Amino acid sequence: MTAEIVNKQNNRKFIPVLRTGQWSEAAPSWLVGKYYIHLSGDPYSERDYEHLVRTLLGIREVAPPVGKPMATVGSKTSAPSTPAPVVSVGGFEDIAITRVIVEDITAPRDDGTKGSALYAIPFALSRRPPSEWSDLLISSWDRPPQWTSMHRPGIARVSGSTVTLDGTTIEEVERHHRDTLQLAVQEANRIYRDWKDQQELARARQQAARDEHQARVEGVSKRIKFD
Repeated sequence: MTAEIVNKQNNRKFIPVLRTGQWSEAAPSWLVGKYYIHLSGDPYSERDYEHLVRTLLGIREVAPPVGKPMATVGSKTSAPSTPAPVVSVGGFEDIAITRVIVEDITAPRDDGTKGSALYAIPFALSRRPPSEWSDLLISSWDRPPQWTSMHRPGIARVSGSTVTLDGTTIEEVERHHRDTLQLAVQEANRIYRDWKDQQELARARQQAARDEHQARVEGVSKRIKFD
C-alpha cells in the first residue's frame, strides 16, 4: 500500500476507513491528508457509510473545480458585518460558528513524519444543530461551492454543538479553511432552511385539503335527510 500511494501516487486503489480514534493519530504518516471514510461512531454515520458505498460504486460526486482564492482572515480589508439571523417559514434560525474552542485544540505528534504537524481544531456552533443539518454541513465541506488548492475534504465532523476539522493547523484555518467553513455553514443553512420550508408548505397544503374535505362532508351531510 505504501508503494502504491507514495511511489506510484495511486490514491484511488485503497479507501482508508477510520473505525476508532482520531484520523491524525491513527493514520500512518503517508495517509494523513488523504481521503478517508469516517466510521468511528457507534453506530456509525449513515451519511459516511453512503459515501463509502458511492465511492466503491464510482458514483461519488466530484468536488467543484478550483475557484478564485478566498479572502484570508489576516487581510486588512474591513470585516463584513454579521448578518441578522434568518428565520424560515418553519421557524429555523440560521446556525453560525461563534469561536475557535482554543482549550480543546489537540497537539500534533510533530515527530517529523508526514502529516505529524496536523491536529484537530474544534469550533463552537451557536447552538446544537439537527442531525440533518450536521450531515449537510459535512457534505458542504467536502464539496463546497468555492474552494482553494489547500482544501481538505473529509476532515470535518460535527458532535453536539461543535464542528471539528481533524487534520489541519491553526494557520491553515486562518489563511484558508475559515472562509470555506463559513461557506459550508451558509450552504447547510440554506439547504436545510429550504427543506424545512418545503416540509411546512406541504403540511399546510395537506391541512388545507383536510379542512376543505371536512367542510364539504359537513355541507353535504346537512342536506341528507332521513325523515
